[in-house]
Amino acid sequence: MSAEQERQDRDWVWYGTRISVDFVNTRRDRWAGGRELLREPADLTAWFEAAAIGPACIPVDGPLLAQAVELREAVDAGLLAVVEGTAFPAASQRVLNAWLARAVENPPRLDVRDGVPVLTAGVPPVDGRGALSRIAVDAAEMFGGADRDRLRVCAGERCGARFYDNSAARKRRWCSMAACGNRAKAAQHRRARA
Repeated sequence: MSAEQERQDRDWVWYGTRISVDFVNTRRDRWAGGRELLREPADLTAWFEAAAIGPACIPVDGPLLAQAVELREAVDAGLLAVVEGTAFPAASQRVLNAWLARAVENPPRLDVRDGVPVLTAGVPPVDGRGALSRIAVDAAEMFGGADRDRLRVCAGERCGARFYDNSAARKRRWCSMAACGNRAKAAQHRRARA
């Protein structure tokens, strides 16, 4: 692979607005069968660092990469079910619950320092499993919360990126106005002039 192709592949997209949705977008062009951006363990390490959920030194091996891809696809299947208004997939629920169980391995605790109680948040360890647990927690909060109706699939022709609509009106249609939105508006203008 050329250095230019590797750079383009590492141009992660961050329009999902939620860490779990941005993680789903590590598989691009799903409408055309998909283009995998997490091909090797180093790719996942680079994504963790770029997403600011772990340092570049997080060790990732082949089995953890496979688990990450399984989690990503479970989140995507759940996202599509929510968007389409269909039953939430049991397989997605199983995968998410397995990662949520790992997240509680580091529960919050009450410490006492100099006789004063101090609540210490239950932060997952900064390793690959901890980072994936954070993604699973974000996905579960999103799916199980009242704002799940903000999940979207880009309406842009030949896109299909996933995003969380954080607009006040909840009418966002495109992953990015600068890309898909402008293309759609330009196409609409051309059709109107023809």
